[in-house]
Amino acid sequence: MGVFDDKQARDVIFRIKRGLCGYVSYLASCEMNQAFSEYVLYEPMLRILTARNYAVICEHICPGIEQPLRGDKKRLDFFASKEGSQFTIEVKWITSNRLSINSDTEKLQAFAQSTPGALAFLLLFGKKSLVSKAKVDKSIYKEWGTLVFADLRKTKYGCRVYRFRGAD
Repeated sequence: MGVFDDKQARDVIFRIKRGLCGYVSYLASCEMNQAFSEYVLYEPMLRILTARNYAVICEHICPGIEQPLRGDKKRLDFFASKEGSQFTIEVKWITSNRLSINSDTEKLQAFAQSTPGALAFLLLFGKKSLVSKAKVDKSIYKEWGTLVFADLRKTKYGCRVYRFRGAD
């Protein structure tokens, strides 16, 4: 993979945060709120990553984790790679003050341990009021950049990204 390019990853993560806030604000203007879930975020994230020349796999089977013999496999929301940069992103659309990320953390930890040199991210998205108050364990995660939000009067959405510290 070569030497990791921190600037390259920071740029694409910022573009994702900014793009998601604008995209969901647009969808809210179109009265699409009932369709909102983390899956609504996949298409704009995929477009942003591929526009920056990343090879992307959505719903990538998580390496380093024991998979069930039957039923759904544990999957990572996004795996992105290009020369000098390789990372995964777990996406969480926050709908309440209660944040449940144990399963996401388990997958990010397994990925980080089985993929040396790659980064693992947790992306939190939702109403600005919920995203701005979201608490993650600072011994496990470090915020990557700052909170980005779209404050378009009625629609106020925010996005934060945290780097899994196991990649340190």
